[in-house]
Amino acid sequence: MNPLKRENGMALITALMFTALSLVISMALLAMITSGTKTTGALKRYRTATDAAYGGAELLTKEIIGKALEFSNFSSAGNPFTSYFPAKMGSLTLLPESNLSCLHMRLTTPRRFWNPVCSAISSSSPDISFRLNAASGAPYRVFSNIVDTSEWRITSFPGTGLKITNSLAGNSDITSAGEDTELTQGAVVGSGGPPLKSPHYPYIYKIEIQGERQNNPSMEKSNMTVLYAY
Repeated sequence: MNPLKRENGMALITALMFTALSLVISMALLAMITSGTKTTGALKRYRTATDAAYGGAELLTKEIIGKALEFSNFSSAGNPFTSYFPAKMGSLTLLPESNLSCLHMRLTTPRRFWNPVCSAISSSSPDISFRLNAASGAPYRVFSNIVDTSEWRITSFPGTGLKITNSLAGNSDITSAGEDTELTQGAVVGSGGPPLKSPHYPYIYKIEIQGERQNNPSMEKSNMTVLYAY
């Protein structure tokens, strides 16, 4: 008999082929499951870091900025902003004096008037940084920088007789009285009658916020940009 026409061993070869095919399919499924698990874990870490960044944005815009803008004792050397603000914030933030000075400048002055030190934005030297506890695991750190403060260039208020010659970042009422702030910078007020009120021009800030897990910042981190009007 011609040995090339014999079928001895075909069952073994067929079984080996099906075994190899099964192994390939199993490895592909295992790779898909592993990739899906990694993707799900990464998405979960990103979402929790994003939630921390959102929480930091809420705290910054609804509490911290308002407290900082309440400072009005500009002429007193005994109570500068660098002393006032930490006292208001307690243990929420511990920043060097230079950062606090830049924070006050960024909050109250249009960007084009910032000095060179305060114009240099750096994630390693944030305006505000604080810790937010997590539901489980290590807490999150939130870092924020005011990167731009809008400028209002108003020369007159039609029908009021008021004029202003210098630019301002805003004139929001920081006394929480619910009324527009009286114009005091270069204002011309007629004699008699109550002080005239200026139209409301809010402080508008562009803020960069980063939330990251304290013990794993390289893997659990989220960045966002916020536009906030006070």
